[in-house]
Amino acid sequence: MKNNNNILSCEGKISEAIQLLQTSDVKIIIVVSKSNKILGTITDGDIRRGLINGKGLENNCTEVMNKKPKYALKGDEKDINLLLQTNKYVPLVNDQLEVIETVSTERKDIKKKIDNIAVIMAGGEGKRLTPLTLSTPKPMLPINKKPLIQKIIDNLSESGLTKVFISIFYKGDQLINYFNEEKQAEINIEFLKEKKPLGTAGSLSLLNEEFIKEPVIVLNGDVLTNISYGRLIEFHKKSQNKITICAATYDIQIPFGAMKIEGYTLVNIQEKPIKKFLVNAGIYVVDPKIIHDMEKNKKIDMTDLVQKYIKTKSVGIFPLHEHWLDIGNHKNYEEAQDK
Repeated sequence: MKNNNNILSCEGKISEAIQLLQTSDVKIIIVVSKSNKILGTITDGDIRRGLINGKGLENNCTEVMNKKPKYALKGDEKDINLLLQTNKYVPLVNDQLEVIETVSTERKDIKKKIDNIAVIMAGGEGKRLTPLTLSTPKPMLPINKKPLIQKIIDNLSESGLTKVFISIFYKGDQLINYFNEEKQAEINIEFLKEKKPLGTAGSLSLLNEEFIKEPVIVLNGDVLTNISYGRLIEFHKKSQNKITICAATYDIQIPFGAMKIEGYTLVNIQEKPIKKFLVNAGIYVVDPKIIHDMEKNKKIDMTDLVQKYIKTKSVGIFPLHEHWLDIGNHKNYEEAQDK
């Protein structure tokens, strides 16, 4: 595959790099000088590392780029083929280091299948969304005429997953009836039926250990996102952590001027500063052994399970730059309808 719609000026922002990554045929951005000479490259991983290190979407793209990119001279087939053996993407340049195009070993028209399974936690009562959830479980609430859980399923399928378990308790029959009527073309759905509330992680113990050989994607049944789950799995495997948590950026603006002082002397006033935090996005990857070691039918929340493995320093984070929304209250539910 050849591509030339993934070039970004060195004056561009990180947000522009993200937009290009989402629309480009190949998932690498070539950062160029004003004279179109290659300066660096940006991948999805470069952006996520930047977010972890405190970079914002309005920062310059050069702050997260790889400043020592691998590239080849156009026409040098031997060098190109050699680089493609170890790299998915190779920028091609001319004698003046001006970018011509990018070649890749990938084909966009082929959807990659993912062997991992996903578990959607959909058994909660959704009390913060009453009275809407008095007769309808939260995952079945409509988002523009389509149930929330169907939108979650669609995104999992788009990422290449073919096997999904849905954990149910509160009004679970409605979910069973819906999927009995609405057959899914490319994804197989089964249910984990909780006889009593098992928290946000306990139902993982109901999975048949015999089939859990790869890391399991676990997500709350009220989360809307366009994350690539294949990229998440790849990140988890490379990190060698036992649990990976997706982390979303959450901004809080202080509605006053914040004062910086030294002793009793005022040295600066920052008007209405914005504080950035990484928050739990309700999406996880969990290694099989953790699930195998869980006690059957015992109530446990995901936060408690995570705390156990934090002590062993085996929990990592996957910072999100994708759209993410937690449909946990009326305000966010209305926002989901608008978006």
